[in-house]
Amino acid sequence: MRLLRRFADLEFGQVLYREAGEGGAAPLVMLHGAAADGASLAALALSLARTRRVILPDLPGCGASDPLPIEAPEIADFADALIGLLDALGIVRCDVHGAHLGARIATDLALRHPARVRCVILDGAGFYDDAARARMLAQVAPEIVPDAEGRYLQDAHAMCRDYFRYFPWFARDEAHRRDGPEPKPEAVHAKLMEVLRNGRTYRRAYHAALRFRMEDALPRLRHPVLLAAARGDNVFPQGARAAVLLPGAATAETPGAATPAAAAETAAIFAAFLDGMASRGGDKE
Repeated sequence: MRLLRRFADLEFGQVLYREAGEGGAAPLVMLHGAAADGASLAALALSLARTRRVILPDLPGCGASDPLPIEAPEIADFADALIGLLDALGIVRCDVHGAHLGARIATDLALRHPARVRCVILDGAGFYDDAARARMLAQVAPEIVPDAEGRYLQDAHAMCRDYFRYFPWFARDEAHRRDGPEPKPEAVHAKLMEVLRNGRTYRRAYHAALRFRMEDALPRLRHPVLLAAARGDNVFPQGARAAVLLPGAATAETPGAATPAAAAETAAIFAAFLDGMASRGGDKE
């Protein structure tokens, strides 16, 4: 099985999406994190596509998708663009998985377009206090501006490398070092290519995610929700807070998707949740 790449024409431009599989109670739309594209979820998607249709869009301004014609889009703008994609694909109702940035879009989508969503998987629902939010907005996603000497390439590479070493990446000290081994050069390269490809627009999604107050939105969800937390994820420690904010949600600790075995195990957890909801008839409402 492989992911097929296609483009959808929407009002603001074109969106690239990947898809595979068929069947399932509803198509599963998977939303990637910031400074990434749909391909970053490929390992999970291919496992899940064995039993359902899976769709992975590059979010606007990310990957090969055109940016939204808004200088400072909010999460609601990304969610509305996703509704445009669902309409273009003839999808009336879907399951939605979101990782980090994608988790915020999935939450907003379910809150403002409840009839279009069956179940929600939030894969890394992080929270920021006002001070951390301001610090992140100021530093986490600098605009990548080419210069004649190519210094921007070295700066962008250092940022992408340290994205894997520290959280946040610009706090380069032992107190902020992430657990785990040194990043693989291939992973740093993939992150670098995404940042360079959308050097002037990738930061819009980052900033929208930071401005979105997950702590206010999460308790309002009424759909079946799985709060997933991957061991080693920088927001893993916040999983307990998410569960308190949404006590009726299912919860799962996963191994992530860094290896084929881990991706298969995580996909099995997600599939069990979705299939379980299908057998119960779907919504709480």
